[in-house]
Amino acid sequence: MSEVSNKAVVRRFYEEVMNRGDTSALAEVIDENFKDHGETMFGESQGREPLKNSVEGVHQILADLTVSVEHMVAEGDLVGVRGTMRCRHTGPFLGVPATGRELVWKGNAIFKVVNGKIVERWFNSDSISIFRSLGIAPPPAAGLLPL
Repeated sequence: MSEVSNKAVVRRFYEEVMNRGDTSALAEVIDENFKDHGETMFGESQGREPLKNSVEGVHQILADLTVSVEHMVAEGDLVGVRGTMRCRHTGPFLGVPATGRELVWKGNAIFKVVNGKIVERWFNSDSISIFRSLGIAPPPAAGLLPL
């Protein structure tokens, strides 16, 4: 498939599955043997079903979840995405009862698309921003610059 087609598959994943919570679309965009090298905070999984369960669970506790794709690039069968996630904390998450607060964090993902389906994803996000929004991590130290 072309890089344009691969980007369309990934965009559909974000628009239909992540933003709308429509897990029925997973069968059309995610390979049944999908490997998720996901967020380091939550570990890795394999298969379409764990992804489905995660999406459904997240939409129950993090209302109005949206992923704004800010950059998307493709080379061969790989599609890279940089985006911002936003939601409202409406259920227990990471041991914190619902706060109603808006959570905002950035993330990066690389998808491998084969024959029109996502077969692999490597994902990492700014988890510390989530912890800070929930009040379970201190604010950044003043005056320190990242290395």
